[in-house]
Amino acid sequence: MPQPPGDPRNGHRYRTAVATLLANSDLCWLCGHPGARTADHVITVKDWLALHGSYAGVNDPANMRPAHGTKGRVNNPCPVCGQLCNQVRGAGRAPVEPHSRQW
Repeated sequence: MPQPPGDPRNGHRYRTAVATLLANSDLCWLCGHPGARTADHVITVKDWLALHGSYAGVNDPANMRPAHGTKGRVNNPCPVCGQLCNQVRGAGRAPVEPHSRQW
């Protein structure tokens, strides 16, 4: 299957979805700590394309959660555990329950 042009994580629609998401919460869904400044796709962009054949809907807020950033996009390590949670999760890996807790 040929890949559609363009990365869906670039552009106004993605930035608007991330801003809306982070306005509601900055609690990282992967580690459970505050301070997330980017979003992680629940169904990864690559998997979305394989499942749906296009990027349509990949940036829907229902498919996005706050996360601490990755190198290259938003270098935003968790202030508590120090991880780049979105990068640690990687592409195609299932999300895990938050491994830390607020004290």
